[in-house]
Amino acid sequence: MHANVAAKEPTGAAQLVTRIYAKLLLTGFALVPAYLIAYLYFFQDPSLKFENHAFHELAIAAATLEGVFVTYVCWRCYRLSGEPLLRWLTLGFLGFSLVYALHGAFTGMAHHNIWLFLLYGPASRLTMSILIFVGQ
Repeated sequence: MHANVAAKEPTGAAQLVTRIYAKLLLTGFALVPAYLIAYLYFFQDPSLKFENHAFHELAIAAATLEGVFVTYVCWRCYRLSGEPLLRWLTLGFLGFSLVYALHGAFTGMAHHNIWLFLLYGPASRLTMSILIFVGQ
């Protein structure tokens, strides 16, 4: 026994509702950081401080290991395909990982020399951005 079912094309109204829903969903997800910032602004005491160097070092170590893994995957893909963009992606992730590791290494020195700590976070993202931009 075979059952062949043909689906009807959705109506114009259904397509319109679906498109509006998709745009609202995308807008809602895009505004999640704004919701969190507004929550902190309105409901948190500004004098409260949270400082946990061990957690920050652990988070940076995890991000660095993820960067190294993505670097390895990009390098393997580059070796297989030879595509130039993958070479620059590999270099971008490698540069990010190396510079960002210094950001984590200087976490403990944040009270003594804040610039050693602050410099390497944005510098790692700049390194990656420049290398990916060159690859395009």
